[in-house]
Amino acid sequence: MKLFMWVMIVAIAFLLVHSSSPPKRPPSMLFYFHSTVLNETHPDANTAQVVAAPRSNLTVLGYGTMVVFDDPLTMDYSPDSTPVGRAQGFYVYDQLTKESVSAIFVFTALFNQEDGFNGTLNFVGADPVLSPYRDISVVGGTGDFELARGIARLSTQSISGVTFVLKVVVTLFYF
Repeated sequence: MKLFMWVMIVAIAFLLVHSSSPPKRPPSMLFYFHSTVLNETHPDANTAQVVAAPRSNLTVLGYGTMVVFDDPLTMDYSPDSTPVGRAQGFYVYDQLTKESVSAIFVFTALFNQEDGFNGTLNFVGADPVLSPYRDISVVGGTGDFELARGIARLSTQSISGVTFVLKVVVTLFYF
């Protein structure tokens, strides 16, 4: 019995000493989302159209078009700045007018610890692409972002041919 107790005490002490550190739970963060849109010949293309709009559709980008992406996230505006992770997800063009573009935007940001954080954040929301600022929801997270909820403010920093850069400012709350 005494041997069992000593083994238990040593095992518990070992677990306490070697347990993982608690999540960092940052209250906010900033990163840049770099995308190359639907161009199979571009060397940095990281999107693919998986569902096309009907041929009779005359909207700007095609109502109902679905695009899947795997885009780099960086600490700064430059695509050559420190990578902090990847954004993997999809968007569906859902605007019905010919004058504007809107999409349902769904993605997971997978962070690579370059910014000091480990884990994922999940985003979903309507993205009226031509608006200077638009907000989408943070609906969950893992790792350092476990049980995160919040809001992400998107702003287009540049559009150049088939590439664009979004600034993403995230405010988080934890439950």
